[in-house]
Amino acid sequence: MSFYIDVIVPLPIDIIFTYRINKSEYGFLKKGSRVIVPFGNSKLITGIVCKIHNETPTLYNPKEIEYVIDEVPIVNERQLEFFKWMSNYYMCSIGQVIKNAIPSLLLLKSESQIVLNYDSSLENLNLSKESNVVIDLLIKNKKISFHELTDLVGKKNVNKTINELTEKSIIKLNNEIYDYFKSKKLTRIFFPKSLSNSDLNKINDKLINKKSQFKLFNKIKNLNKENYSYQELEKIASVSRSTIDNLIKANVLQKRNVEVDRKQFEVPESIEKVYLTKDQNEALIQIKNGFKQKNVCLLHGVTSSGKTEIYIKLIEDYIKEKKQILFLVPEIALTTQLVGRVKKYFGDLLSVYHSKYSVDHRTEIWKKVLNNDKKSRVILGARSSIFLPFSNLGLIIIDEEHENAYKQYNTAPRYHARDSAIYLSSIHNVKTLLGSATPSIESYYNAISSKYALIEIKKRFGNFKFPEIIIQDLRTKKVGNKESNNFSNELINHIKICEDKKTQVILFQNRRGYSPYIECESCGVVYKCSNCDVSLTFHKYSNELKCHYCGFTDKNISKCKNCSNSNLLKKGIGTQLVEQEIKLIFPKLKVRRMDHDTTKSKNSFRKIIEDFEENNFDVLVGTQMVTKGLDFKNVTLVGVVNADALIFFPSFRSQEKCYQILQQVSGRAGRSHMDSKVVIQTYNPNHQIFKRILRNDYKGMFNEQLNQRLLFNYPPYSRLIKISMKHRDLNNLDQAIVWFSSLLRKRIKNDILGPEFPLISRIKNKFIKQLLIKMPVNNSFKNPKSAILKSIKSMGTVSKFKSIEIIIDVDPYD
Repeated sequence: MSFYIDVIVPLPIDIIFTYRINKSEYGFLKKGSRVIVPFGNSKLITGIVCKIHNETPTLYNPKEIEYVIDEVPIVNERQLEFFKWMSNYYMCSIGQVIKNAIPSLLLLKSESQIVLNYDSSLENLNLSKESNVVIDLLIKNKKISFHELTDLVGKKNVNKTINELTEKSIIKLNNEIYDYFKSKKLTRIFFPKSLSNSDLNKINDKLINKKSQFKLFNKIKNLNKENYSYQELEKIASVSRSTIDNLIKANVLQKRNVEVDRKQFEVPESIEKVYLTKDQNEALIQIKNGFKQKNVCLLHGVTSSGKTEIYIKLIEDYIKEKKQILFLVPEIALTTQLVGRVKKYFGDLLSVYHSKYSVDHRTEIWKKVLNNDKKSRVILGARSSIFLPFSNLGLIIIDEEHENAYKQYNTAPRYHARDSAIYLSSIHNVKTLLGSATPSIESYYNAISSKYALIEIKKRFGNFKFPEIIIQDLRTKKVGNKESNNFSNELINHIKICEDKKTQVILFQNRRGYSPYIECESCGVVYKCSNCDVSLTFHKYSNELKCHYCGFTDKNISKCKNCSNSNLLKKGIGTQLVEQEIKLIFPKLKVRRMDHDTTKSKNSFRKIIEDFEENNFDVLVGTQMVTKGLDFKNVTLVGVVNADALIFFPSFRSQEKCYQILQQVSGRAGRSHMDSKVVIQTYNPNHQIFKRILRNDYKGMFNEQLNQRLLFNYPPYSRLIKISMKHRDLNNLDQAIVWFSSLLRKRIKNDILGPEFPLISRIKNKFIKQLLIKMPVNNSFKNPKSAILKSIKSMGTVSKFKSIEIIIDVDPYD
């Protein structure tokens, strides 16, 4: 009998490959285990076992696996089910899901190793200087990696050197697998606990004339502690490191390297209890009752209503049952502040998981969750946390469920973490709690349609007052300071009041950089990206123009490239400009900025947020990062520098998103008993959305948008699939998408809009065109998806269309 396994490889390939295994491997291999398999001509790659069977393939002769990495799987069967669902639903290969889901250090790859061919002579060779250096190193080190060779001879000389040495049969290339994960280790000093009284007395006598060693030995022999750091021992007995080393040499103490957890935060010495108000407790009871009837509950609580405390109280119940809890937040910035709040209640039961942590760190958390480790009982994380290998999941909480940051845009799978987490909860047969002050239209619709249970909190925690909302008409503004063109008298006066009262201010502008574009005053030319159909954003601190889509930069901006005029006008408002103007108007105020440019490093979010919490600066200027769930007690003013870009963004979701952002940023004010204000500057003060904001009228906005979406057949009354095609040749792209759309229209009867250019029609020198497919909610996705995939396959048979890049986005949000 022959034995086989089906293996998923982490590549954008729709095929699951079959490999041959022996009887022994058949006996212990399990689904979810990693295996090293040959792939292609000479490559070795890590794959995940998804099936073990005896069915001999008929189309090809399967290769043997190289070896088994895991006897205990790193992926469990529920995860495999989840990955298959995500692949089917979001229309990508399961290999792409695996690659996105599993930390790269767990997906081992082969690396070329260069070794000497000892069958060849090394005499009388006329070789380049670089080749001789390589041979000398190989004689000394036996082998070197491709990366080491690159460092040795430089990128320009790599191929030339390898070709020269291989042509003369001097070297051979071998593929070897490397595991780059390194557990964190610390040096610890151990005191042997098995010593008898007789042994202790002998050591005592031995050290009697060695004052420092005697002192340290007698200090620690009665302490009930297993091991110490050097620093701890130095402090305990006020001794030097050499004293400790002498005790180690005398075999009184033992020094060992021990594996330790990577530190994510300082664990508090004592655990606090959370206490709920009457309103919070009533909401908690309703949630528990809701879970008896529904699998998903939506907690719609106004800003600062204390939703986090309810989450914490609910988590406590599941911890008592020793269950794992997944607590999702949309932004890494939110995990930063929430850690400070949540760790007080859960201590070392809490782990944090997101992309700002190193891959070593994420691999360590993966292994803890896989082993149901007590130290990862509560996972607080961003969207990628849904992929963790939960085996004992009890509850999923999705805070700020309305946020677009839960959607992955740039790479497949283009999943939405909220929707995916709800499916994940069904696999584990657990409950999901959604929370928001401004729920998404879809989630609120599901709640009022009785698909979800709905729980509402209409009062703020502690009876804190809602901030006063002021809609400032910029058409009639009076500029209060010559240093500013972007701040009304009203906003400047309120900032001055905050300065006098020593309270804090948040200023929101949803564009980073200094100015969104530069225009020549003489000829009107606007500087645009040479690779994309967008204007270049001016960044003052680096004095350059940047494309926020492809990364192109231009530092040659002293004069117009078209007419050589040196008077270039900076147009529009970015966060750098807001920061500069505030510093000029209020030179005594300390101002910091929080946007993509200032938060690239690992701890940058934490540093800015902690400094603001501790009143180390007065004004926080930022993009959408400052709108999302952050809690600052001393903020009494929020200013929206210009709200109009939010209103007029060309999307059926624009009014919903505008309301959510403005309501959320307004909610950053008034989180104490101090009076607070929100000043929203606009050239369109009579717009309907501002009337809703003034009345805190979510339901009015919801009903208005629901009517619009019913009229034009948008979610929640339909489901959408967006198909984008990209190519450098616009003519070829036009032909391809017209050909494809014609074929698709013959295969499905759904509404198909397009093909059309998107808002930005060219990125990285590739033109873009799109189709939008609308499907009834009650109809199966299966038939349209099948027709799309068949049409893509048909298109692949046309030679001139093979180079067209195709992107499928199910449930698009942009």
